[in-house]
Amino acid sequence: MSKNKLIKVIFEPDGMDVFVPAGTLLSKAASAAGRAVEAPCGGMGTCGKCKVIVSGVVGEPDVAERRALTEEELASGIRLACRTKVVGEISVTIPESSRSMVQKILSQGVLRECALMSSVTKAYCELAAPTLEDERAEFERLAVYLEAQDIQLKPNLNVIRGLSSRMRSGDYKVTAVMYGDELIAVECGDTTEQCYGIAYDLGSTTIVGYLMNLKTGDEMAVSAVMNPQVVYGDDLVARISFATTQEGGAQMLQSAAVDAMNRIASDLAASAKIFLGNIYKATVVGNTCMSHLLLGIDVSSLGQSPYVPSVCSDITLPAHELGLEFCSEAKVVVLPNIAGFVGADTVGVMLSSMCEDDGTTRLAVDIGTNGEMALLHGGKTYVCSAAAGPAFEGAGISCGMRGAPGAIDSVVIGETVRISTVNNRKPIGICGSGLVDAVAQMLDAGIVDDTGRMLSPVDAGFLPEAVSQRIIETERGVEFVLATKQESGSGKAITLTAGDIRHLQLAKGSIHAAIQTLIKTAGTSDDQLSQILLAGAFGNYIRVESAIRIGLIPPIDREKVVSIGNAAGAGARLALLCEQETALARQIAHKARHLELAVLPDYQMELMERMMFPSAMELVGE
Repeated sequence: MSKNKLIKVIFEPDGMDVFVPAGTLLSKAASAAGRAVEAPCGGMGTCGKCKVIVSGVVGEPDVAERRALTEEELASGIRLACRTKVVGEISVTIPESSRSMVQKILSQGVLRECALMSSVTKAYCELAAPTLEDERAEFERLAVYLEAQDIQLKPNLNVIRGLSSRMRSGDYKVTAVMYGDELIAVECGDTTEQCYGIAYDLGSTTIVGYLMNLKTGDEMAVSAVMNPQVVYGDDLVARISFATTQEGGAQMLQSAAVDAMNRIASDLAASAKIFLGNIYKATVVGNTCMSHLLLGIDVSSLGQSPYVPSVCSDITLPAHELGLEFCSEAKVVVLPNIAGFVGADTVGVMLSSMCEDDGTTRLAVDIGTNGEMALLHGGKTYVCSAAAGPAFEGAGISCGMRGAPGAIDSVVIGETVRISTVNNRKPIGICGSGLVDAVAQMLDAGIVDDTGRMLSPVDAGFLPEAVSQRIIETERGVEFVLATKQESGSGKAITLTAGDIRHLQLAKGSIHAAIQTLIKTAGTSDDQLSQILLAGAFGNYIRVESAIRIGLIPPIDREKVVSIGNAAGAGARLALLCEQETALARQIAHKARHLELAVLPDYQMELMERMMFPSAMELVGE
């Protein structure tokens, strides 16, 4: 079977289809088709929540699938989407019980005030119709009318092509839409009050869109979807590989992103009850790889050292060139990148929260599979990125899941173990913020020591009985039970293993080592930090005390740590509303000093040190 072969998968009952590489998991194919399935076990095949009915040729069931399904179910075509691979063309029916619950996607971020200078203007014109005495061309007729209002107009060929019929159908009472001095649309009648734009945060996991009124600066609607590119690779490295080795792979990744952006635009327009054609501008932030894939730029150089992008400058192009389905000549502005793995999303964070240099030292951290950090000190900005792995997003953890309903998101260990979950559902797994919380509490309780070793059941006598009973021995080693079979919503115990602790150590060690490298390079120290800004979903939902306790961020006063939500999206909105903000984003990207951690001995030394959990005495001493 050729791994390069693309296979059609049809999802019933609506007939939605998607083409995926041979060997793709059904769960990923479903996500690409916008028909995501539940997988609270993180694809381990243990929860049985992703049952689908398959007709066609798929891979043989593995051990996990045979354990979760009966022979009768397998014979009737029932399979687990998280374990079943596509082999030939198939149709798949997803029962209601298996359809994905919406992940808790962070859309809001702190939006500071800015001037309204979007470059989009509209002017209503009542023109005299042509006569034998007035034979001026349609465009010149419009241009002369606007010149009397001190508006200089340049033609756009695509608009000019349909200008004559538009003028006549509007009885020469039309609205001219301009981007700067370029004519980008002509509309019948007076549409001057309808003037909108979309700011996109193009994340590798989620895509968020904000519909903004360009006349008032008001937010009209917000929409978010999971990024369908996940079917082609969970992380950026996998997507780069797919784009560069699969025939047509780059085009498929681009199409997946554009389709998702169009879905968002359609949803925004429906929510705000506006016409898609009245959207005249869009701004986009995302990491360097995501923006390259969106623009159809070769990403091969991002997959090999020294990881140099093709372009870091901001790029403006018409919507139709990307296939975006709003005003054809609307301008799409993709904000500038800084380096191979520090992109426009980091620029957006700095634009929204770190553009003012007041002499203080501030650190912004956006944590996900890849962590991006920016430090402002002494009027200079230092940035870097560090691979953290998927632990903070709940992946790679034995009972891990995304932050969807039923995910454990906080833990308290006292005389007993108390948990809370997203939407207060019965627990079915643990997400990133819950993982950090749980390990912080286990450290304080003495269940986990500074090296990450978990206490054995025989040594747990000093703990309250209700807690010590949750330390168990299994075939995987020592585990800590957060929710018993009876307490969980899946009928299976939710536990943390020694391997889970190790995954967290690697992730938090990488992030904190990168932070310390920035601090040392800038010539400052932890106690000089006036503020730590936690951006993104993980930073918004995590408990700060727990982040400090496990050694994820420097141990500074709790009051100095601020969650700023989707700051990248806030930066995209600022650039959408004001050209001066776009210019400022350009300056930020140009002036930032990028640190390539892989070649810095300081980072390697810090990484070895930060793998350990800080002791309680160390934190008090700090």
